[in-house]
Amino acid sequence: MALTFGSPAFLWLLLALPVVVLLHFLRARRLRHEVSALFLWERAEQAASRRRRVRPSWLLLVQLLFTALAALALARPALTAREAPDRAIVIDASASMAAAAGDRTRLDLARDLARDLARGAGRLALVRAGVSPTLIAPLEASAAEREEALAALAAGDAAADLGAAVDLAAALLPGAEVHVVTDQQAPLGAARVHVVGEEVENVGISAFTVGVGQVFVGVVASGPRPVETRVVLEQDGRELASSTVLVPAGGVGTVTFPLQDLSGVVAARIDGPPDALPLDDVAYAGARPVAVVTDDTHGAVTRALQAVPTAAMSYSRGADLLVADLRVLTSGRTPAAPGPYVSFAAPAAEPAYAVVRDFDRAHPLLRFADLSEAIVGLDPAWEPWPADEEGWRVLARTSDLTPVIRVREQGPLALEFAFHPSQTDLTLRPAFPALFANVVAALGTTEAVRLGEAAEGGGPWLEPGVHELEDGTVVLVSLLSAGESRLPREASGDARRAAPADAPSAEPVAQPAGDEVAERAPRQGATAPAGGAPTPLATVLAALALLALLVEWVLRTTRFAAG
Repeated sequence: MALTFGSPAFLWLLLALPVVVLLHFLRARRLRHEVSALFLWERAEQAASRRRRVRPSWLLLVQLLFTALAALALARPALTAREAPDRAIVIDASASMAAAAGDRTRLDLARDLARDLARGAGRLALVRAGVSPTLIAPLEASAAEREEALAALAAGDAAADLGAAVDLAAALLPGAEVHVVTDQQAPLGAARVHVVGEEVENVGISAFTVGVGQVFVGVVASGPRPVETRVVLEQDGRELASSTVLVPAGGVGTVTFPLQDLSGVVAARIDGPPDALPLDDVAYAGARPVAVVTDDTHGAVTRALQAVPTAAMSYSRGADLLVADLRVLTSGRTPAAPGPYVSFAAPAAEPAYAVVRDFDRAHPLLRFADLSEAIVGLDPAWEPWPADEEGWRVLARTSDLTPVIRVREQGPLALEFAFHPSQTDLTLRPAFPALFANVVAALGTTEAVRLGEAAEGGGPWLEPGVHELEDGTVVLVSLLSAGESRLPREASGDARRAAPADAPSAEPVAQPAGDEVAERAPRQGATAPAGGAPTPLATVLAALALLALLVEWVLRTTRFAAG
C-alpha cells in the first residue's frame, strides 16, 4: 500500500500549526475581578501563566487536530495498492564508459546501478546504448539471464545514441519507468538520468589520415593541464618515426610524419604511461597502389597521375574496355566495363568559355583543390546534365549555374567533367593533381570503421585493430573520437542527477502519445482520483475535522479549557 495525494499543494496548510499554537498562548484572557490586594492577584496570574505555557490545554489540542485534518482532507489522500513497476534501463556503452578509475570502469559502476534498479521491478527491459540501440535480454528473462547479459555487456562504441536507446526502451515497455545510466548529463525528456564515474585524465588520438607522402595525427587531452606525449608511427609492426607533441589542456595537438611507402597498414600509437582509456591510444590507416589506365593523348592527365605516388599508371587507346582500379577517359566516352572511372568531354571545335564560380569545398574529392575562377571551355551543343539526377551530386558550377563537374555517389565511383583537359586552365593549377590524388586515395584507402560499427561482411568491433573479412578484404577499426577521448562529464542539458540506487520508483516516463494514452486502462490497483473529486479517505478526514470543530465549540462555550 502506498499513500498518494491528489492535491499535494494543500499540504502547505500544515505550516499553519505553529501559528495556531502561537495565537493560543498570545490570546488575551482578561476577566474583571475586584480584589483587596493586587500583589496576591499578580502572583496568582504569574502562576497561571506559567501553567498555560508549559501544559497545552484541551482546546489547543482540538484546534491543532482540526487544522491538520482539514489540510489532509483538502490534499485528497488515497491509499493505492501498487504493483511492481515496469522499468526500462538504458546503459551507455560508448567508449568513454570503458574509462577506468582505479580497478573499476564506469561500465562496472553502471552494471551495479542497473542491478539495483532491476530489483523490485515488474517487467524489465535492458537496452544497450551504442552506435545503434540493442535489447540485450528478453523482456521475460529470468534473473540469471539478466545477470548473464549484464556481465557480457561491453563498452567500446565510438558514441552512444542515447535518444534512440530511450525511444527503443519506451517502445518495448510503454508507460514504464525509463532509467538511463551514463557518464554524462544529457537532455532526455522525462527519462531519469543516473550519472556514474568520476573525473579522470586521458590522452587519445582523435585524427589519423594518410595523405600524399605524409600522415597526419591529431591528439586530444582531457586534463586541466597541458600534456606532453610521444607519438610513434608504425608500419607492419616496424617503428618508422616518432615525435613529441604538446597538447594544451582540453585542446588538440598535431604532428605530421613523412611517409613515402603508402602500401600496407600504418598505425599511430601513443607511447606514454597508461591512462584512463586505452581504446584511443592507437589508430590505424592504410593505403594500397591503385592501377590506373588512361587514353590521354594530350599529357595533362598523365602528368597529374604521375604526381600521385600510389597511382600505377598505364596508357591505352582502348582504356574504356580495360579492367583496372580506375579508368580515366578523355574522349567523351563512358567505359563499357563496370568499375570506377573519370571521364572528360570530347574537345569542342569552338568552345564557349565560362568561369567556375561555385564548387563544393567540403567534398572529399575537392580537398585542397581550389577551383575558384577556373576557366572551362564548353561545347555550345552540349546538353547540360539533368538537374538533381538520382545518385549524382554536382561539385562545380559556372557563373550561370551550369554544372560542369559531378560525381556519382551510389555504386562505383564516377567523376565526370563537362569539358576537355585541353580547353581549361584547371590543368595548370595545383588543384588538378590534388583532385586526382583525392580520387586515387578514395579508391586505395583501406576501409575504416568506427568502434561499434560493422562493415559489410563482419563486425561490429569493440576493440581497435586490423580485421580481415571472409573475402580477404581488410577493415581498420579505430576510435578517433575527440568527444569520447575527452571523457565528457559536464552537463549538456537539464537532465537530473541520479537518485540513490535504492530509491523508490521514479515518476512514470516515456508515456505513449495520442490515442494510446486514452485507450490504455489504468494500472491494476491504482486509485488515483480524477479531477478535484474527494477520495474516500479525504471524506473521512473531513468528517473528523468537522467533529473536532464541534468539540472545540463545546469546549469554548463550557470554558472547559480555562486552565
